[in-house]
Amino acid sequence: MHFLNPMLQNHPMESAFIQTWLNRLADKYSSNLFSNFSSDSVSANSEMFIDVYDSLYEGAIYRDFLHSDSKVQALSICNGQLLNIGTFDAVYQDAKRRPAMLRIHSLQGGEVITPSCVTVHSYLVEAALCRGYADIGLFGLCGSAKRVMHDYNLSYLFNTMDYLNSSLDKGDCLFCFGLDPYLLNWGKPLCALNVDALDELALERPVCIVSNNFSMAFVNSALLEKIEQSAIGRSPAFSGFIESIKALGYVDAEGMSILPWAFSDKELLGQLGTLPSTFNTIVDQGKKRGISYFEVALQSHFVELLFDNLTQSTSDKHRFSTYYTYQTHIDDLARVDHCEVMKTSQLERLDEKVSVAITIGRLATCGYKWVHEYHYDELFVPCNRILHNGSNLCLHSDFPREPLCPLRLAEIATERDIEAMPENYSCDERTLDSGQCLTRLHALAAITHGAARHAKVPSFNQIGGAAHYMKLDHDPLIDNTRWRDIKAVLL
Repeated sequence: MHFLNPMLQNHPMESAFIQTWLNRLADKYSSNLFSNFSSDSVSANSEMFIDVYDSLYEGAIYRDFLHSDSKVQALSICNGQLLNIGTFDAVYQDAKRRPAMLRIHSLQGGEVITPSCVTVHSYLVEAALCRGYADIGLFGLCGSAKRVMHDYNLSYLFNTMDYLNSSLDKGDCLFCFGLDPYLLNWGKPLCALNVDALDELALERPVCIVSNNFSMAFVNSALLEKIEQSAIGRSPAFSGFIESIKALGYVDAEGMSILPWAFSDKELLGQLGTLPSTFNTIVDQGKKRGISYFEVALQSHFVELLFDNLTQSTSDKHRFSTYYTYQTHIDDLARVDHCEVMKTSQLERLDEKVSVAITIGRLATCGYKWVHEYHYDELFVPCNRILHNGSNLCLHSDFPREPLCPLRLAEIATERDIEAMPENYSCDERTLDSGQCLTRLHALAAITHGAARHAKVPSFNQIGGAAHYMKLDHDPLIDNTRWRDIKAVLL
């Protein structure tokens, strides 16, 4: 049984804003927009090679993170398939018997091979759509930084808007998303971003700043005039939309469905046209951080159509699977997705038949807010309690709200440090419930085999199946290097 978590029901990528935006894009969609899209990957060489990786002299190879004694001497891979794993002699002799050229790769000092990462329930299509614009959240304009910004404030926002304004053509809309209203001003009202305040900036173009959960936005008069000139501007809904903004100073959740009408037909076609390159950029970025498999959340048939178009030319189709958020899934493993807060009574109902996907990255960015809004009998990302009940644990990023960096998530799970917090707090106060910290093995397992089980990745690292391994430049179980700084290369 698939249990929809309350957090999932209000997921940003399924907001009224995104739904209206997708509906407008669907009206302009044409398969011709994707007809010239071809994969940048080089065609596979007809000559087959068997790659044998060994750790006889230096480095280490971890078969998995499920046990402390999971080290092996060697593994062999051919055309993305795991052929063998075990002692060097057994792997080498098996490879010699096969009809393919043999290549030996000996690990160097500090290098290790481990299972690669799986990211679940990622909204890649919607993220590619948003990434065509600036991200003014905690992780930089591209939303890909591995650490939160500690100078995230109104001054940063105004400087960013000035920078973006100078880079746009005349008449273009200054559209940006990812704003965290709470952390930008530590819970205080953002009067500096109401309609009048944005008009006073005299940016001479429409301005739209959307929050990271797509539940509110800050706009100027030029953007409201642009919407009024669209088809929605002649509807009764528009007058109520304007009255609400006059009363609040910003666009509330109910009015978010009106905002996508600020995009002209030309802009919508441009957004569809740039989707392939933005999608590829996101996937490539994930691969460079050790992600070999993406489970893509599909919230509508149109998103599914776009996803099929975006992956039609890729040679890595086995690296993707889909999960339909608008359907109920009945199987032998109950899923709980996008979990942040759980009550004790909910935890007591978990058992070995349940798989829980924890958005652990939210602890680093929203832990301070949760502490100040604490409700009795609730636990924030209770990782150890979930494992204690025998349930499968998966750590995921809630992408695109958090960057694609699984090793960062595992690091957060072992330390539970709140990164976005006023500077006048001590180190002890920055650690949220240290009793829920995961061991290194459990944290690494949760972004590899735990995530693979949650997404039902077929034959994950089983002999004869697809090989999901990566090479790291530091050993996460021995080296003291920060995990989020470790460089990863997929085998």
